[in-house]
Amino acid sequence: MKTPSSVPRRGVLLGGTAAAVSGILAVGSRPAMAASPKKQGSPASAKMKFGQDGKFKIVQFNDTQDGPRTDRRTLELMDAVLDSEKPGFVVINGDVINGSPANATEVKQAINNVVMPMESRKIPWALTFGNHDEDSLSKGTKMSEAKILDFIRGYDHNVNTKEDSTFGSSNSQLLIASSRSSKPAFGVWLLDSGRYAPETIGGQDFEGLKSYDWIRPEQIDWYRETSRATEVRHGKVQSLMFFHIPLWEHHHMWYGSQFSSNDADHAKAVKKHGIVGVKNEDVYVGAFNSGLFTALQERGDVRGAYCGHDHINTFMGDYYGIELGYGPGTGFGTYGLGGAEEHSLRGARVFELDEKQEGVYTGTRVLFAKDYGIDMDPQDQPIAEPLPLPQR
Repeated sequence: MKTPSSVPRRGVLLGGTAAAVSGILAVGSRPAMAASPKKQGSPASAKMKFGQDGKFKIVQFNDTQDGPRTDRRTLELMDAVLDSEKPGFVVINGDVINGSPANATEVKQAINNVVMPMESRKIPWALTFGNHDEDSLSKGTKMSEAKILDFIRGYDHNVNTKEDSTFGSSNSQLLIASSRSSKPAFGVWLLDSGRYAPETIGGQDFEGLKSYDWIRPEQIDWYRETSRATEVRHGKVQSLMFFHIPLWEHHHMWYGSQFSSNDADHAKAVKKHGIVGVKNEDVYVGAFNSGLFTALQERGDVRGAYCGHDHINTFMGDYYGIELGYGPGTGFGTYGLGGAEEHSLRGARVFELDEKQEGVYTGTRVLFAKDYGIDMDPQDQPIAEPLPLPQR
């Protein structure tokens, strides 16, 4: 396991949370403890379908995180993965763009660059929001997550559901119909894991804690109620869940312990939880434990919960019957391992489904840009011009 002495860009962000984040919070975030009326969940209708062979693939891209002139290799990697895997669905799991856009058009260009690989192939796709997708608000772009959601829902092959009063802007249930009927054979849950913790709660700051946001109780209520309603209508539909910021349990799984973080504990955890992949930086969790994992245990319909956020972590394992894991960072325009190895972990994660198999979900694997022969030079390689925006 390699642990870099410093991680570019993230270290700058976390070095002074109140100073760095306060301006963004003022214009971009919802109130930290905001509540909305609890709604009775109802199941989604299936917008995707298993192939005639009963199989289906999901691709997870993560942290494409760039501006209107996306690094060309990010797009080359996405193109290569889509052409080799031919998935039925793609999720960009948060931090789709960075804070460099100077106006609303540049925000749309940055997003358009990384969704066109799916749009041009007519592949259904969706995104979750990460902690950086609203960073350009501080420059006056006025492109909040809600406005970004409105924009992306205008694409022909986007399957994000419209915003409701539940906290966050990318909470969605997506169902995949059986090849033999309209009955859902598998599902996908998307959650908005928020951005940053507020400066204070109850007069106390967050010094000494990870300073990120967390999945809120009302989101967990929405998942629980929608899951129950889906079971009533269709039976229990096995699913995968995607959100950007990892859970505390991602950390606990790696170390096999809640209150220690040492290599001896990790060695035991590898055997206990079947951990594969690498951890090259901290697990940057939300400031509070959301409680989502216990809700997943209660409902028993989520086979795996996958995040991004920590670009150079790729590990996954079985934590008490639920897979917890990372998709590797996809974007070449943001931090990596550093030095000559800067881009060596750029990649994507693939999930295999087969409705003829018990449980439907049959496994996951990671694909890396270096294995596609993509240039690994640490120097940035932005495209000459943003891809053309769709005519509407």
